[in-house]
Amino acid sequence: MQLPFNMRRDLKMVFATPMGTIDLPGAEELNPRIAEVILAREKADGGLQRSNKGGWHSGDDLLTWPELQFADLADTFRSATSHMIAATSGKLRFNVDLALIAWANVNRPGAFNSPHVHPENHWSGVYYVQTSDFSVDPINKAGQIEFADPRAAAFMVRMPEQKDLLSLTPLQGTIVMFPSWLHHWVNPFSIDSVRISIAFNARIRKFQALD
Repeated sequence: MQLPFNMRRDLKMVFATPMGTIDLPGAEELNPRIAEVILAREKADGGLQRSNKGGWHSGDDLLTWPELQFADLADTFRSATSHMIAATSGKLRFNVDLALIAWANVNRPGAFNSPHVHPENHWSGVYYVQTSDFSVDPINKAGQIEFADPRAAAFMVRMPEQKDLLSLTPLQGTIVMFPSWLHHWVNPFSIDSVRISIAFNARIRKFQALD
């Protein structure tokens, strides 16, 4: 017997992992100025050792840097997070109190970021300030950010076309948003290039739906 099936009505995507990609208006003008500030900070500050291997990781106080006031990044990241909250909560009108921190990452050839998550946060994101054409090394997925399938038992039997990893090529001027519990990392590359990004965490301190 051939069964009727309407995907809109009969299919439910249970436990899906939400991700967002948001383009920043005016990025072409902003990014060179942001990159200049970050590279100047890199020269003056030894940075931190976190997930970065061979790259530079600033302190978590980037949103307070006076040199970046022109970019209004705190408001930008707050807006991106609010879009993701709306998309996953089903509430279009709400008040939310967010705790935000952000830091810069500078990766040169050979540098990478090891697999990690961002504990005690709800949403994480990365904004790409300066990237390059990493397609010259597609086999190693050079310079790409990768995400692991969070469903631990899904590896037991793979579905058709099931992929264990999601690889995204960094695009200048784009914010990638994802749940903070999702394992991710950045692959190394060998071309003569500098990859600059700003990562941020958002923790929801208070949420009130208005509709």
